[in-house]
Amino acid sequence: MKLFKKALLATAIFGAMGAQAADVSDAVEKTSAEGLAVNGVTGQPSVRTIVRQKLEAGDQITLTFGEGLDLSGLATVSVGQAPVVGAGELGIDTGTADFEVEYKAADSDLANNVVVLEVKTGYTIELDESFEIVADAGLFETSASSANSTVTYSAASWQDGSAKDTTGDNTGTFLVVESQYASEITSKLDGVIERDNQVTFVKGADTGTTDVDSATFKVTDRQNYVGALNGADVTATFVIEGDFSDIVAGDITFNNLTGDLVGGDFAVSVAVDEKSATIEITDAAADGIAGTFDVTIDNSTRIAVPETIKVTSFTVDAEVDFDGAGTIVETDLLTDADAGLWMLDATIINIPYFPVGFTDLDTSVHFANEIDEEVNVKISAIDNMGVVYAEAELIDLAADTVTKVSQNAIKTALGIAAADSVKLSVTFNIDAEDGEVNAYAFSRDKAEGSRQALVTSQEKGIE
Repeated sequence: MKLFKKALLATAIFGAMGAQAADVSDAVEKTSAEGLAVNGVTGQPSVRTIVRQKLEAGDQITLTFGEGLDLSGLATVSVGQAPVVGAGELGIDTGTADFEVEYKAADSDLANNVVVLEVKTGYTIELDESFEIVADAGLFETSASSANSTVTYSAASWQDGSAKDTTGDNTGTFLVVESQYASEITSKLDGVIERDNQVTFVKGADTGTTDVDSATFKVTDRQNYVGALNGADVTATFVIEGDFSDIVAGDITFNNLTGDLVGGDFAVSVAVDEKSATIEITDAAADGIAGTFDVTIDNSTRIAVPETIKVTSFTVDAEVDFDGAGTIVETDLLTDADAGLWMLDATIINIPYFPVGFTDLDTSVHFANEIDEEVNVKISAIDNMGVVYAEAELIDLAADTVTKVSQNAIKTALGIAAADSVKLSVTFNIDAEDGEVNAYAFSRDKAEGSRQALVTSQEKGIE
């Protein structure tokens, strides 16, 4: 039995050895998708070949190139350690290895993209040694892509032409194409608006003041990619959507710049409808746009009576125009990305339909204060005639108590005449955290005595 197990082990070892074959990597360096779209292939892309079976002097290596390359006009193949590869040439870089190969022009078929190399006399290529195949940009067709810019390796014995290295991953592509650009929001706007005057933040202001709030953006620009673009034709645009009422471009600044970014790269504008702000970053120094930056909104420069900081959420769409003309589809960086929000330091409850003053109806709202301290409630409203009622004091709710507020109390708080009847949408600004105060509203038909619950919507308070 022991002899049988040893025989199985030996068979497994030699079987594994027989399965070894050359491996051809994909591109040693990635190619910029944007650079490829604008300029085609640039530089000298390369792939690495690792020999998985020993090659002897006289053994031949055949390299067959894909349709994305045209070798028909190839004059020479430069071979050696870090060879100089000229325009429209092919190179075989043996690095620090001590083996040598030579280009066999007579055995090659350049019209069909086939190049033959031979291991020189006095040398062997040992197991796991490697070389790089370097292709100058001039060899690539305008239609070059990852799929067709390939090279396939094969090897044959000098003795009888039998194949070597036949079963491995013998094909690699010169073009691994990936966008050089990316972006993310690493910290969001998180201002919490003071509930009384609503002109400052009580927390969430990144700089430690009560006037400003900031978000931090990161831009990735991989200038190390083959063919990476830079220069004045490259512009990244960030469109921040939210409520920018009363905000002008001068209220938005850029701080804590890192990487390639400097102040002169930035421009900002606020849309006429005040529903968005647009930031543009131009690569004026032609060194890329990688780095981080803070977008800071300063309310101290723009708040004046009766202006207030608005409750709003922020989202961002961002893209890079990399050809300067907009004729090539831009690269998307962010799509409807969450950039944070500004929220009131309060619980907000809205009753979108609340009729008051009608002779056949009695409407009221009941507040349940679940905490052991008094809670202030303010009220604002709009009505069916388009009248806007400014926020006003309504009531202080007693601790641990259910309190009824009548329609007459609401009319009085809003300044509605006692004889008037209107259909309101009322909003309660409650000085409480999430879940501490709840409300139930209903209307009662005076003639029938029946009740109908009124729909309420509640925004969470600060936790």
